[in-house]
Amino acid sequence: MRFRSPFFVKQAGAANVGQGYVYDPVREAANARYISGDITTEEVREEMLARLKRA
Repeated sequence: MRFRSPFFVKQAGAANVGQGYVYDPVREAANARYISGDITTEEVREEMLARLKRA
């Protein structure tokens, strides 16, 4: 089952904040594109891994 609703993304985001997440504009943009159906979860994962490799 896919949960692309903004509610579930915000709920997951709240859990991340509770674990020390700091705002990341690239991640937020990827989440927005995922919710709108422009990219898949695998593409989000690839973007995050590429960002970590560049850092």
